[in-house]
Amino acid sequence: MLSQHVATAINPHSVTDIFKEISVHLKSGDADKLAAHFSATLELRILTDGKTCSDKQASPIIKNFFSQYKPVNFSMLHVGSKATKYYGIGLLTAGSERFRVTIFLLISDSDSYTIQQLCIDHED
Repeated sequence: MLSQHVATAINPHSVTDIFKEISVHLKSGDADKLAAHFSATLELRILTDGKTCSDKQASPIIKNFFSQYKPVNFSMLHVGSKATKYYGIGLLTAGSERFRVTIFLLISDSDSYTIQQLCIDHED
């Protein structure tokens, strides 16, 4: 039983493992490591500002968000899928504020999961 769990944990193609990695980067506020999961082009919505941009354009936007709102905690609340898309909804605590984070992953041609859409909104 343990060997099955270990094999699953090190599977680089496991969507669960990718969401765990992304959660760690959101909790620590590590924009560079988070950006390593971005698709070449992604939809990025931070608070009220949304746009489609390249991974290179999105990285400084995320860095700026983390500099304004220093992450304290992040927890993934729900992970699901529909066809070949996977999504996760989490709660980010940054300073004294709370944000709902929605992440859509897409499996690429190379069988890796990349962030196709990242939305960060104030939690109501």
